[in-house]
Amino acid sequence: MSATNNVKYLKSLQAVRERSQAVYERAEQGELQHFDFDKTKIESVADYVISLIARDYGTIDKVPTHGRWRSYCLALGGSDTKRDLVSEHVAKWRDSGVSDWECARRVVDLFVVSVLIDAGAGSKWRYTDSLGVFERTEGLGIAALRMFESGVFSSSPNYPFQADALALVSLTDEALLQGFQVSEENPLLGGENRAELLRSLGRAMGGGGAKYFGGECACASHPARPGFMLDYLAKSTTEPKTVSIDAIWEAIVDGLASVWPASRTQLDGVSLGDVWPCSTLAALQSDKSKDASAGHLVPFHKLSQWLTWSVLEVVVKLGGFNVTGIERLTGLPEYRNGGLFVDMGVLALKDADCQRGLVQGSGGVPHFDGFDPVIVEWRAMTVVLLDRVADIVRQKCCDATGCTVPDMFLSRVLEAGTWKAGREMAARLRPDTKDPPINIISDGTLF
Repeated sequence: MSATNNVKYLKSLQAVRERSQAVYERAEQGELQHFDFDKTKIESVADYVISLIARDYGTIDKVPTHGRWRSYCLALGGSDTKRDLVSEHVAKWRDSGVSDWECARRVVDLFVVSVLIDAGAGSKWRYTDSLGVFERTEGLGIAALRMFESGVFSSSPNYPFQADALALVSLTDEALLQGFQVSEENPLLGGENRAELLRSLGRAMGGGGAKYFGGECACASHPARPGFMLDYLAKSTTEPKTVSIDAIWEAIVDGLASVWPASRTQLDGVSLGDVWPCSTLAALQSDKSKDASAGHLVPFHKLSQWLTWSVLEVVVKLGGFNVTGIERLTGLPEYRNGGLFVDMGVLALKDADCQRGLVQGSGGVPHFDGFDPVIVEWRAMTVVLLDRVADIVRQKCCDATGCTVPDMFLSRVLEAGTWKAGREMAARLRPDTKDPPINIISDGTLF
């Protein structure tokens, strides 16, 4: 395979699942480099997920899909008081004469910015709002919403409810850190890196991503916006309002390619983003392999997939599109989903790696850099294990009962089960910090 084709493949959704599956096959042979694998415990994880679905929703078809929108659906002062902050804004915009299409653009603007700054915040950071005190992903989401409302991401005082290239490229570290309420007493992991990520977003949309985000005319009076992706999708359909997940993925993974730090893994001079060398696969490579330069690389594209899952809901619900091929998206290889499999004994960190991680860690939890072989192997296993759990949940909740399998099934399993289960298990086992069983030393751009 040529370098060009390798790059194209490693940026594909197909490669995420296939390369992770290759690692899983090594696990089944007892050949993981950094974890011990107990396949017999996967069903217990699925049963725990099913119990959470029953507790919180009753049945799987009542579970909402996994995406950034959920961070804005809040239960306040008890389970009977719920607010959907995004829907509230959409209703207000409509009442003021804003078209449904522009409402959808605005929500995409918010979600893209919010997702890109949704890397792990750390256990010490909090965001204080009139609605309460929030932490981690919910806190980051509310902070992004408040900055969006105040026009921090817009270059036009007359149109505060947008995120555009002109405003983002000039966004200062200070403005973003202030928006996050960062102080010595309230530290946020990778704050400055998040600001640079948003500046890179602005440059990407106004540069190579203009095809997807430039709208009808990317100019000073109409700067590029994430929401203009909807206009690109409308033009790329072969059938009215029907679009492939590949078109959305292309806009995100190609249109935003320059957003990711240049220090990431490169192939033939092209920065690949969230793609990493995997020691487990490297052990299989030989000098005779034609793909030796890329066969050991495992792509995850976690933030890009989180963004795709999040934008997908807007594209369908507000944009009115029918999206095909959604099953090609994978579960998200992040610390809540991955932590669940460690806490429930499916994966156990090998002693030597555990001791190495504890040297960098605190509170009895090992820490590793995001590029560490431990983390790469853990994430690859997480991708496939999420598929395995979803298969069991489908069999027990749908096939065995005769009920219809709801659309975006994996997304619902992530939302109601694995992500929530990982968080609850962490809170139960480590109540002081609620940290995952393995911590990633975050630069604010990976997790």
